[in-house]
Amino acid sequence: MNGDRPMRNPEQGDKTFFIKIQCSLVLAALVSVLGGCSQKKGQETANANTQVVIALEGDIDSFNPLFAEDVAAGEINDLFFPGLTTSRFDTVLGVLEYEPSLAKSWEYENGNKDIRFHLQTNARWQDSTKMKAKDVEISYELYADTSVASIRQASVDGLRRTSSGSLDVSKAVEVVDDSTILFHFDHPYPGQLFDAGLPILPSHVFQNLPRTSMREQGPSRQPLSAGPFVLKSWKPLEEIVITSNPLSVVPHSAKLSEVIFRIIPDYHSRLMQLRAGEVDVLPYIEVEDALELAHKNMSIRIVPLGERFYDAINWNSIDPEEYQRSKGKVLRPHYLFGTARVRKALTLAINRKEIVDSYLRSYGKEAIGPISPLFRWAYNDTLKPLPFDPSLASKLLYEEGWRDTDGDGVLEKDARKFSFALRIPAGNQLRATIASIVQRQLSAMKIRVTIEQVERSVFWSDLMEKKFDACIAGFSVPLQLQLDEWWSSDLERSRFNLTSFRNKRVDEILAGTRRIVKETDHANAWKEFQTILQDEQPCTFLYWMNDLVAVNTRIQGIEMGILGIAYHAGDWYVGDQRADDKAQSK
Repeated sequence: MNGDRPMRNPEQGDKTFFIKIQCSLVLAALVSVLGGCSQKKGQETANANTQVVIALEGDIDSFNPLFAEDVAAGEINDLFFPGLTTSRFDTVLGVLEYEPSLAKSWEYENGNKDIRFHLQTNARWQDSTKMKAKDVEISYELYADTSVASIRQASVDGLRRTSSGSLDVSKAVEVVDDSTILFHFDHPYPGQLFDAGLPILPSHVFQNLPRTSMREQGPSRQPLSAGPFVLKSWKPLEEIVITSNPLSVVPHSAKLSEVIFRIIPDYHSRLMQLRAGEVDVLPYIEVEDALELAHKNMSIRIVPLGERFYDAINWNSIDPEEYQRSKGKVLRPHYLFGTARVRKALTLAINRKEIVDSYLRSYGKEAIGPISPLFRWAYNDTLKPLPFDPSLASKLLYEEGWRDTDGDGVLEKDARKFSFALRIPAGNQLRATIASIVQRQLSAMKIRVTIEQVERSVFWSDLMEKKFDACIAGFSVPLQLQLDEWWSSDLERSRFNLTSFRNKRVDEILAGTRRIVKETDHANAWKEFQTILQDEQPCTFLYWMNDLVAVNTRIQGIEMGILGIAYHAGDWYVGDQRADDKAQSK
């Protein structure tokens, strides 16, 4: 959500997906660059000509939070579209906590079913239009409208419905006055503030747009900001330039005058520009390069972000051609990956421990599922990763009827070869390396794998539409444990369910997050969820990666960590250059 992670911030600490999903997370490490400039800490306005460059491996998909699906887009959008709340993650307890943003305060009412938010009265959009409760109402109407088909529809499921079971947002999200908005929920649950924290859109721009064509015709290239930055320019596949927003009070104008997100698909080119001082921040740096820079380059520091991102080989469990022909109406099992036994065999045939030990070292660990070890209360530490066991893998494939009957070195069944394309996003060197390892190890199992590197925006577009057999992709997980968008059986609404996984018990577990008062009350159900996924193997979960970011030591005021690098980006600045020179001379 990854250099190639759908959005998932998930943004107010998580709400832009997302996917806050990636998922998470490129911009997370990207925007961290916001700082290569000389500026005094605490200054509330941007210094002139303070420019910072962040390296991105691919372009973003949209400046519209309704549809933006990758991490970079999600994090940049969070700098334009504030939510009612922002958040921080308690790393000791493993839970998300909320703080004011567009809403300066709130209180619970009606037995905690309702939340009354009091908005800042001096917040304005960059065209000087005052932000009002109407903006919140219209935003949630759009998130909920099935004709809009926002990727965040699941976030409105907890709102109060009518007696007929339908959702009327004008009644569930009630405008009291210009600075007061009342959210009515069906019942109290831990994620209420999370669901009320989606990016807010300008109603005077969006309310009259045709909803059925909003994805194609909406203002996805010219966002109207109320956050610390505004969009100056976007040259697709080249660069994105954002500048300080002088009108922002959420929380204030950015201290940097300008940030450039330079799109450099090739990893080695990004690294070269970092070393040459042409790039200030390089996210998702490889372990070997990070160790070398930390040892040899005093002007670069390496910052670990925490185990919020996982990579997985996603096996499409449904026939992609039939899915396209039927426009999503027919879900026929994939002839290769339609059974749990075959998916388990594939996992057994891939040496994930070797990948972690060789390429991630101490900055990664094998993954058993999509719940990070960060969530100490929900993580199922009784489960162990499946072993690397080619013999058992062969046995399982044989039991499923896969044999090399014609002796050509490739398994076959019902006259069809066990042959598929493994898709990866172009420009991601680690994924390319892993794909080669998978290709070699599955070849030993008489499985033919071809590797397809696809431009990043096309890569994610095809994944969302199920136009693939298998792919290596990952997500920055949301810090509020609501995973419907990734694992719900409702594929129309769960765009990030790449494998088209469907399981009735998993749906019950996901729904259960909205029937508890305290998040940790759902711990046993989440542990069961991980057990189900290990049995079903919809993905071959590879690893949890402690993402590494290379940052010029001039940059200060940033809070790098599992919330992402863009978190509180308006506070970033560059320290006194003389102090930097002195530090580098030591």
